[in-house]
Amino acid sequence: MTSKTNDSIAESLEVHESLLPLMPELLQDLWALGCSLSTILDMLARHSLSPSMHVLDLGCGKGAVSISIARQFGCKVDGIDAFEPFIAIAREKALEYQVQQFCQFIRADIRDFCQEKHDYDVVILASLGGILGTWPQTIEQLRNQVHSGGVILIDDGFLKNIDKSSRKGYEHYRPHDQTLKALTCFGDQVIDEQDTSDLSAEINKEYLEKMQKRSNLLIQQHPEFESACKKYIQDQADECDFLDHHVAGTAWLIRKSK
Repeated sequence: MTSKTNDSIAESLEVHESLLPLMPELLQDLWALGCSLSTILDMLARHSLSPSMHVLDLGCGKGAVSISIARQFGCKVDGIDAFEPFIAIAREKALEYQVQQFCQFIRADIRDFCQEKHDYDVVILASLGGILGTWPQTIEQLRNQVHSGGVILIDDGFLKNIDKSSRKGYEHYRPHDQTLKALTCFGDQVIDEQDTSDLSAEINKEYLEKMQKRSNLLIQQHPEFESACKKYIQDQADECDFLDHHVAGTAWLIRKSK
């Protein structure tokens, strides 16, 4: 695993690189890893995702989105993630839910994967923040993954109560009107928008509690990581507080222009 890939994984998981070996245990009780899974499925259902479509799930984590789409719609899904333990779990889950014939999980850095053009019907980027850059940079790379008329689904959010943020990972966030302008800067059309704030708050609270319990167990087993584990949990708590006060969780479905 290259240093660049480690950096990408650590950035997406919002953790210091030294804790990466412990992340499978720390996140053991989390499958969807913070994304608004039910909203994603509802949006795709409303816009007629069909079995003939091919879906790309970027930063697929443990495969919750990919597997749920395959189960509900019967279409093929390629999940991309750089963290080998997550890819292994995703493959196991696909077997458990008997959708292995529909799901392909590929270990790769999504920043590298998106350098190449692809021809998917749908691309999904869920709960990964600014890993692909600013909103215009992100949209440019996402629209290169789908054909003309294809759709981009982003599960993220926009700023409320403030105009800019200096918080790491949220520097590119902007209020709603500026966010919409950035998302459509290449002439594409937002065809659906769903508020996920209440759902996201519930998910964040539940996940923080589960991570806290796992952190306590890990500290007992690995006391040398006590400081790093406690810092991670505190950072997550601080982020949840920031999200509650300053980010309106939102999912967008965007149709690529021809």
